[in-house]
This record gives sequence, C-alpha cells and structure tokens, in this order.
Amino acid sequence: RGNAPQPILSILAQTIDVTNELQANGNGGDSSQSKLEQKRKQLADVIIKFLLHAADISNPTKNRMLATYWADRALAEFFAQGVKEEELGIPISPLCDRGTVKRADSQIGFLQFVIRPTYVLLGEILPRVKEEVMPMIDENINYWTREKNRLSMMRGTTGALAGMARKSSNPGTKRSTIMEREDE
Repeated sequence: RGNAPQPILSILAQTIDVTNELQANGNGGDSSQSKLEQKRKQLADVIIKFLLHAADISNPTKNRMLATYWADRALAEFFAQGVKEEELGIPISPLCDRGTVKRADSQIGFLQFVIRPTYVLLGEILPRVKEEVMPMIDENINYWTREKNRLSMMRGTTGALAGMARKSSNPGTKRSTIMEREDE
C-alpha cells in the first residue's frame, strides 16, 4: 500500500495482531518489540490526525444556534471564494456559487456524508460521542430537513401567488416585476 493512509480500525487490528503474537511467543525479541512500537506510533499518528479533523469540522455537532451561525459563516466564505474565482475567470468550486447553492441542501449533504460517518467512527472509539454527539447530529439533520421543506413550501406558495398576480395585474407594474423575479 505504500504511504497511503490506513483506516484507524485497520491499524488497530494490526497492532492487536502484533501484540497477540508477542504474547504467544513470550515477547519474541527486539524485532517484534520494534514492530509493535512502529505500529503504535503509526496508530497514534492516525488517531491524532483523525481527532484534529473531527474537531475542525465539528460545528454541525453543536446546538442549532451555533451550528447555523457557523454554517452561515462557512457559506459566506465559500461564496466570497466563488466571487474571486469568477473574477479570475476560473471555474467556480463546488459549494462556492451563491446562485446555485441552497443553504439547507448544503448542510444536509455535509451532515449526512461527512459529519455523520466521521462521528460514527469516532463513537466506536469514544462511546460518549455516540451518546452525546450523535443525537445532536441527528437533531441538526432533522432541523435542516424541516428548513428545506419550509422553504420549498414557501417557494410553492410564492410561485402560486406570483402566477395569480401576473394574471390579475398589469404586466408593467412594479409588483408584477418583483413577483416574476421571485418566481424564476
């Protein structure tokens, strides 16, 4: 595998295998001890990097007020990057186009495909995460799903009202123009 990173549980399993081998062979000498120490260091390095990564992306694991605050901050940063990319004439990166990114969808995707799997694994290592953090993640997924549905219903209602306004008003009025823009 070369220098490709290994999953934590795989390294842990290998370390346990080496430890079991040492115990079965009555210590096995310096070579086995050195192999065990190398695996221990490798495991510690991977765990530290994983914990740092989990901490770095932990905003959606907080209560809703903090999670939405940081979601908005992250999206503002992404959108600023998108503006800069557009100014430079380069393709706009995913999640950086204010015109196409939907706030609730971006958070649902991030929670389901990045946060949840990361913290499920972390919960296998630290059971307290399973008990305290996973319910907050699920609560935030539910919040963003409700928010998405609420906005979808509002768009549906706004669209229906806009259609009625266009039919009943003079197309040249300011009200009709605003409604048409919201409906597009």
